[in-house]
Amino acid sequence: MAKRKKLTTRRELAAALGVHMQTITKWEREGLPIAERGSRGRPSRYSLEAVRTWRAAREEAARKVDGPLDPIQEKAARDHWQAELARQTHEIRHKTLLPAADVERAWAAEVAAVRAKLLALPTTYSDRIHRASTLDGVAGVQKTVQAAVYDVLRQLAGAPPKEGAA
Repeated sequence: MAKRKKLTTRRELAAALGVHMQTITKWEREGLPIAERGSRGRPSRYSLEAVRTWRAAREEAARKVDGPLDPIQEKAARDHWQAELARQTHEIRHKTLLPAADVERAWAAEVAAVRAKLLALPTTYSDRIHRASTLDGVAGVQKTVQAAVYDVLRQLAGAPPKEGAA
């Protein structure tokens, strides 16, 4: 019978590699090999050998992409991002840059307003459409529906409705 490789828990793996357990969790999201995935209260288990191989390959790939560190370039990059952060902070204070949550809330309110206006169209304009169909036929219905759509668009844009529109 072949000898089974020793597998380690997340805690043992973190201790063996000298990293925090949250680092192991982060690495899992980035593709860390898991020998046995845990379930129902049982921890996942890892092959220390496979993890070390994965980590070495990852570090080698990072070196190839980034190359050796140049302190002048690193300082320039840091200065660039600090300036970008200062610019964004300035724009936030002057209300030219809005938090995403505020934009999402405002957009949701706009969508709700459009939805409410569109759902109200049949009830609001059904009598006019019926009268137009009786008096002017298809052309009258088309003209009435078009007027209703433009009226709703004006209301959503904040303009006052035209005379004679509901």
